[in-house]
Amino acid sequence: MLSVNSYNPILQYRLDPGEWGSSSGATAANSVSRVASHESSNLQRFESKAIKDGCYVVGKSLYLNLSKKGEYLAATSGHSSAEIYCPKKAKNEQIKTSINSKINSKIKKYSNDELRLKTLLNVSKDSPMKDIYEKDIKKIEARKLDLQQKKMRLYTQVTLLLAQNIKFDPSTIDISV
Repeated sequence: MLSVNSYNPILQYRLDPGEWGSSSGATAANSVSRVASHESSNLQRFESKAIKDGCYVVGKSLYLNLSKKGEYLAATSGHSSAEIYCPKKAKNEQIKTSINSKINSKIKKYSNDELRLKTLLNVSKDSPMKDIYEKDIKKIEARKLDLQQKKMRLYTQVTLLLAQNIKFDPSTIDISV
């Protein structure tokens, strides 16, 4: 004789780490509504956080993993995701990329100069010239370090300007060191 539980078994659920919601079980007959409700609330949470951050939800997906349990087609797990676009973040990344490319091209130029001077230092047999090369190499290393520090300061300043909705032209940023 078969028991009633074999027709409509109770399914146990486990939440992902850090995920909100209830991990209580549900019968196979109620599992689709239980999992769909949980994943739908995840989507609502994603959307409300995006709106709060000034972003837009441009796509959502909800997936239920279905399989036969007892006499029912049951949801054994689910997955939800949202595609979010943040204009401020995109503008910030665009400006940071511009700054990064400008500074990296300067650093590359300094690195080439440094390599040339190190080669001259190794080849030179004249002691006064070696001293000059070593001083120039130290100056170049200091300039490269200054550029790296300036890049971090510029990133912070750009982020603060964008957070305050202050418009500025990225081409006006001075990267001279």
